[in-house]
Amino acid sequence: MGPRMMHGARMQIMFAIMDADGDGALSQSEVQDLVGRIFNAADEDGDGSVDLDEIQSFMHGSGGGRMR
Repeated sequence: MGPRMMHGARMQIMFAIMDADGDGALSQSEVQDLVGRIFNAADEDGDGSVDLDEIQSFMHGSGGGRMR
């Protein structure tokens, strides 16, 4: 499987995960839910804000990164 096919497969998997109700489209609430989960995972100290260190840690996979 080439890189383009792998990218396409990853996109399909991500879409399926985001499409919580399985209707084949992303609603605003489904997208907001995803963004909220990502934000919460990046907010390592749970203070309701994400600073530069937390973003860098999250992006590099070196933080606590818990999903809430």
